[in-house]
Amino acid sequence: MSTSTPFTRFQKTLHTVLQKIKLEDGQNTLFDDPQFVHKKDITIQSGNGSEKKFHAFRVQYNNARGPFKGGIRFHPDANEDEVKALAALMSIKTAVVNIPFGGAKGGVQVNPKHLTSKEVQEVAREYVKAFHENLGPDIDCPAPDVNTNSDIMAWMRDEYEKITRTYSPAMITGKPLSFGGSVGRDTATARGGFFILQEMVDRLALDPGDMRVAIQGFGNAGANMAQLLHQAGYIVVAVSDSQGGIYSQEGIDPIRISKYKSKTGSVTGEYCEGSVCDIERMKMDDVAKISNEELLELDCDILIPAALDNVLTKENANRVKAKYILELANGPTTPEADDVFEKMGTRVIPDVLANAGGVTVSYFEWSQGRSGEQWTDEQVDERLKRVMLDAYKAVRREARREHMTYREAAFAVGIKRMLDAMQVRGWI
Repeated sequence: MSTSTPFTRFQKTLHTVLQKIKLEDGQNTLFDDPQFVHKKDITIQSGNGSEKKFHAFRVQYNNARGPFKGGIRFHPDANEDEVKALAALMSIKTAVVNIPFGGAKGGVQVNPKHLTSKEVQEVAREYVKAFHENLGPDIDCPAPDVNTNSDIMAWMRDEYEKITRTYSPAMITGKPLSFGGSVGRDTATARGGFFILQEMVDRLALDPGDMRVAIQGFGNAGANMAQLLHQAGYIVVAVSDSQGGIYSQEGIDPIRISKYKSKTGSVTGEYCEGSVCDIERMKMDDVAKISNEELLELDCDILIPAALDNVLTKENANRVKAKYILELANGPTTPEADDVFEKMGTRVIPDVLANAGGVTVSYFEWSQGRSGEQWTDEQVDERLKRVMLDAYKAVRREARREHMTYREAAFAVGIKRMLDAMQVRGWI
């Protein structure tokens, strides 16, 4: 099977796992396609009076376990295949952490950086107008994704409530705190991954102070993870963003890096202005400038891809020196790279488990929206930790029992839970 697209990469892992868990006749095809693929063109008026048209999607993969759930991304490369793959992965992810949601994903083929704030708001509202019949707290509950944020979620909720003439704080998550959001949502992806990493390190009787970590991506998830690890005593040796990264075998201070990134727009901002770097100062601090590709192959113990998909491939997998890979990004590892890592004995904690903290706290926000309660930081943190560790233990058990990789085990746990729900509903 070709692995040239995100959806065929998902299918390759899916079919490998379906063969291993030996389903009944006819069940192997249950997950081949999404339940619904909604496609529409949305049109906005630009500032000069002309019209701008964009392709928009909402793919609803499976809702056996509860309402569809998944983010909406605004990106020029968003397309049906990518959104299908992400919806499928979200269905596995919600089942792995055992929250009562299915999986969906949305996208608008637009570069929001080329739009005014007013135009971005129009795109958000037009998206809801196009798909409102397929959305709702009991039908499909979206969330932020690439290039979307809490303001956009607020505009979408407002538009939905106008159209349906309802009060619906639970129809969308990732909202501002003042408009029905939840505390802890902004750090949830990193915290969820951190809880799992800590549990793995404890079980293997490793010392965090001996563990060197490289993090590709210094956005929300990567920057928060770097700070959590630094505070817990891990040695963060490298971080990067879209413009490159910095490496120091002695370790770097993520809090200082964050300050310079805020000030200069780059993690290398303390030492470099554009491509011009203060070499003497870097030598004095024992720091080197590195590329994103070099970061993946550094001599470290833990590698955390927290930015782009498809960065660990059959071309570079055998040069990865990390013993453990924790995927905070969606889909950073290709199936061919997984095969290489399995042969090398590299443990990969897959995205459908490692970055599920975000959707878990989205579930908490949905619950609070339905009940009218507001949880404290401590309540969110305690419940997130419990959900993530239960999921990790379920995947670890499955991996040991069935002699699977952690990715295969996570898929197996998710598929079995979805099948149980489908059987209860009488779908199979």
